[in-house]
Amino acid sequence: MSDKVAVIGAGAWGTAFAAHLVRCGHDVSIWCREPETAADIRSGKNETFLPKIALPEKIEPTTDLRIATDGARFVFFAVPVQHIASVVEGIPENSIREDAIFVSLSKGIERSSGRLPSAIIEKAIAGKRTVIALSGPSFAAEVARGKPTILVAAGEISAAEAVQHAVASENLRAYYSDDRLGVELSAALKNVLALAAGLSDGIGLGENARAALIVRGLAEMHRLLKALGASGTTAFGIAGLGDLVLTCTSDASRNYTLGKMIAKARRASDVLSKVNWVAEGAYTAGAALELASNAGVELPITEQVVAVLEERISPQSATRRLMTRPLKAEFPK
Repeated sequence: MSDKVAVIGAGAWGTAFAAHLVRCGHDVSIWCREPETAADIRSGKNETFLPKIALPEKIEPTTDLRIATDGARFVFFAVPVQHIASVVEGIPENSIREDAIFVSLSKGIERSSGRLPSAIIEKAIAGKRTVIALSGPSFAAEVARGKPTILVAAGEISAAEAVQHAVASENLRAYYSDDRLGVELSAALKNVLALAAGLSDGIGLGENARAALIVRGLAEMHRLLKALGASGTTAFGIAGLGDLVLTCTSDASRNYTLGKMIAKARRASDVLSKVNWVAEGAYTAGAALELASNAGVELPITEQVVAVLEERISPQSATRRLMTRPLKAEFPK
């Protein structure tokens, strides 16, 4: 049975997921911030954010949040984390079904508050709807083309299962979890670690170094999840290790690419002022470090990423600091 679903945000990921939802048989409306993006999608493409990919005709673009969300059973948010609150607050309450489930597709931490995407949405809607996080290793272009992908829907179990069934297809396998906090923390921190991997590759440290960043980054993720009350097991799952490996090893990753660009430019501010896309790791790193500090845990790789982004040290110096830290057991008792 098909439902009307809404996708809020017509960047690469929102557009790709809207295309996937059409293939699942849903009636799909997508909210676009820019009228020119809506016009582009109406003509069967999104050349600004998802170039060279033909989109299904049945995606209905609009610049009106009321039209997008009116009667939708599921509302998917694919909005940069720092802008989620203002967008959600713009949705008229009377356009939303009482049984609607809100689903966050965003990955990051709000700098001003330290909140994760689902918590931002919940506050903006005063807790009146269930909010689920949907995450995993999923490059937009591959999802748009129907390549095999896995995701995990996390939150209140009955709602997570509803989302699981709504998005599952022969090309996308969905799992469910009750650890929304762990899934969203993993999704946020993997962006920072992908940026670190890009910095490493950008200065030519080699594949050994990249593997070291992935495995020790996973240790950071596990520590942070446990310290903040999530399940440490989630770090080794789809939203943790799965997404971490993907985004630390491919030029299709915005965060990895940003790290390589910063390594070559030597000044993070020069790069960040010129890119026309959002790499959440650059905005999340400081917030993640603050969360860790408040919880009393160390995130050495994240700490060095922040230092490079703030232009206090070079990527080479950051590497030296990591490699000369005091020696210790791999798994302290």
